[in-house]
Amino acid sequence: MALVLLGKVVRAVGLRGYLGVAGSEGGVARAPRLTLRKPGEDAAAPLTVLEARPQGRVWAVRLEGIGDRTAAEAWVGAEVLAERADLGEAGDGLHFWGDLQGLRVETVGGEELGRVAGLYATGGVDVLAVKGAKGELLIPLAPYVTVDREAGVVRVDPPEGLLDEAETRKGGSRRGH
Repeated sequence: MALVLLGKVVRAVGLRGYLGVAGSEGGVARAPRLTLRKPGEDAAAPLTVLEARPQGRVWAVRLEGIGDRTAAEAWVGAEVLAERADLGEAGDGLHFWGDLQGLRVETVGGEELGRVAGLYATGGVDVLAVKGAKGELLIPLAPYVTVDREAGVVRVDPPEGLLDEAETRKGGSRRGH
């Protein structure tokens, strides 16, 4: 089965071992099991979800085997993954991060921009990292972005200047990511 990225552990929540997961749009509440993966390591064994609830801008998730704040803090920075078959559909206008990875990105006029290389939870609108001939473009998942998973494409009808500004990141570093 294929593991898909649902989000990232950004903090511990409370004292009972809850993980604060950003970027999941509720996907963590659908999965009976979640897998955690620290940067540069292989994924750990799946853990049973005991509880998942919204907590401000993150999801508070309690997993079997993570029983206190210290254990939860040890997972900060880890990716949260689930079996794609366990998730069903995200809902109208919603997408799981893993479903967008690798999709072709183009403008509504047909200009090829590249492929989705990553996604960032910003606390507001999530951002697509697109790698292509123009370097890396950061494109907010805003109303001018549509996703056609069947066709394998993300179409962008960018406001004036969005792609020009993004092009200046070519070869530069991203701060804060």
